[in-house]
Amino acid sequence: MPCSQENACLRRSRKLIGNGAMLAGIWLSVLTLQSPQANGAESSTATIAEPPSNTEPQRTLKSGPKTGSTIHQFFVRAVTGPHRNRSVCYVCRYGSRPVVMVLIQKSDPKIATLLKAIDSIVDDNRVSGLRSFGVLVTDESDRAVPILQTMAFDEQIRMPLTAATTAIAGSSCHNLHEDAATTVVLYRDQQAVRNFAFAKGEISEQSIRPLLEGIKELIVARK
Repeated sequence: MPCSQENACLRRSRKLIGNGAMLAGIWLSVLTLQSPQANGAESSTATIAEPPSNTEPQRTLKSGPKTGSTIHQFFVRAVTGPHRNRSVCYVCRYGSRPVVMVLIQKSDPKIATLLKAIDSIVDDNRVSGLRSFGVLVTDESDRAVPILQTMAFDEQIRMPLTAATTAIAGSSCHNLHEDAATTVVLYRDQQAVRNFAFAKGEISEQSIRPLLEGIKELIVARK
């Protein structure tokens, strides 16, 4: 066979081989989109399952006395502040002033962040009468004393820190939710204005912003 004819045959053979490889690739792609059913059942086209949507609404933790209800007077063991080592009723002492009351039922790694932020606003608005105090709700006040003293010293917490028994947590007093590690009650004239509740681990600079805005509104309403 002349060289020219031989070369033409080779080119045709390579073209056919190339076409066959291309067709094989197409068929392979088609087969991967289909899966044969058992017992010779008809094939079905594969579909991509959509992830399930989470439509459950986020639960809002509610803790503390209802808006407009009376803030009950109660005695605490003062651990820091001017009345330390005494039994005192801060609700009585602060009277009709606007007050930020922090009730702590469970430890939180960011509790100092919350207390220091409140301290800052109170210090800037003492002329308006704004006051604050914190209460560790526990039946083991002897163990609570060194914990509060250490935190106040290390973190430079200026608000008075106190301890009270779990009796104040009930519905007949401050109505604290068992899942609320920290409940902040804003009140004036000894009547609840707003409550903010945080589960353990929820305190952050972002999560406490509405609380800080609420304190500012409490001051404005007083003026």
